[in-house]
This record gives sequence, structure tokens and C-alpha cells, in this order.
Amino acid sequence: MFKKIEPLTQNSHQDIRFTSVADYSFAKNVSNAPISFSEFIHASKYYPIVFLKEHNLPVVLLSLNRDQNNFINEDGSWKVQYIPAYFRQYPFILVKAAAPSDSPEASGNGSSASTPDASEERYVVCIDRDAPHFASLQGDIMFTANGQFTDMTQKAVEFLKLYQREMSLTSNIVKIMEDKGILVDRQFNVNMNGQNISVGGFRAVDMAKLNELDDATLADWVRKGIMPLIFSHANSLAGMQLS
Repeated sequence: MFKKIEPLTQNSHQDIRFTSVADYSFAKNVSNAPISFSEFIHASKYYPIVFLKEHNLPVVLLSLNRDQNNFINEDGSWKVQYIPAYFRQYPFILVKAAAPSDSPEASGNGSSASTPDASEERYVVCIDRDAPHFASLQGDIMFTANGQFTDMTQKAVEFLKLYQREMSLTSNIVKIMEDKGILVDRQFNVNMNGQNISVGGFRAVDMAKLNELDDATLADWVRKGIMPLIFSHANSLAGMQLS
């Protein structure tokens, strides 16, 4: 989806213009996308939510075929009401980078903008320079004359920072679930072109294992808001044939 990622700097991007577009064709080859737990309730109405085996984040499935997104119309519009934040952040993204302790904060000061999180990892604000959002000579500027982020750019950066915090929290919640052993391997059983095919590579919550947890753990998960999220995940898979 991101084709030409560049650190957002005044020197390189003072003259480019940003235009908001409703065309999501840039995501037409994306078959799944990571989501934060804050998105579960909305996303579960439209997408199956699973946990991929190769990393510890939940994803929405956009297709069972690799490199295919079934939620984009021919005109590039999104087919359902809720669009995951992963796509709404585009063409901006935070990229983890090893930076010196005196590197600039995400404040738009003419250098590549970076921001530390609680673990002191640093993230550089980047853009996809080839995104259609930057194709026009008209639109919003990214930097002010004195090298600060414009209001538009600052709002985009704040969204990135919020998304990063939520994904970090989500990773921690998944770790809690993993430690209790309730995430198990699953596969979809589907019929494609008259053939019964099993599609695996992901995990889901085993509701039987969940019900075997002790009352103290379940009560703690209710207080932390984990239980409603698990139920949203389970509801998103209703009607799917799993094994």
C-alpha cells in the first residue's frame, strides 16, 4: 500500500500540496489490515476479526484471497460504513527509527519529525510520496513559512500518535490473552468455484477455554474492558465455518 515512504521534512516537502481523496484504490491489493481494540465493536459489524499467527495484533479480513480487497468498489469508494484506521491514516505513517536522544519531536520544525513513546522507541513521521493525495498542484500546504506543521498536518500527526498508542495497548491485551492460552489455531472452510477449501494461518479465541478461566481473571477482564472486545471478535465470526 505504501510505495514510496519518505520522512516528512520541510526541506523536501515545503512545496507539495495535500488533497483529501475518497478513492481507496491504493488499498485494492490489501487482503487484511491491523486494527486496535478500540475499533472492534464498529469493525465487527462488517469484517471477520482474527489474530494472525505471525504477529500479535488482530486484523480484519478483507478477502480470503491474497492481494485482494473485496471492500472497494470499482470507483475506489469503500463498500461499508466503517473504514479501519489503518487506511484512514494514509498517506501518513509513523515509522520506527533509531534516533539520537536530541532528535526533534513531532512538532514540524523543518527536520524529520519524530516522537518517542513510553518505551523510548522513536517514530519518524513519514508520507507515501506517490500517494494520489499529493498529485495535485492545488491543496493544503504541509508546512508554514517558518517551518512549523500547518494545522492540517498537525491533526494528521496527532491521529498517527493516537493510533500508535492504541496499537501498543492492543499488543499488550493480546499478550494477556496469549498468556492465558485462549488463542488457538483456526481455519475457514469455504467453497470456492465448487471446491471445498480450508484457509488457515490465523488464530481465534477458544470460547471453551475462555469459560474455563477462573472468576478473578474474568472479573479483571470485565473491568479492563477485554470481555466486550472478545465478544465482538466472536460475533464477527458468526456464520463462518471454522475448524
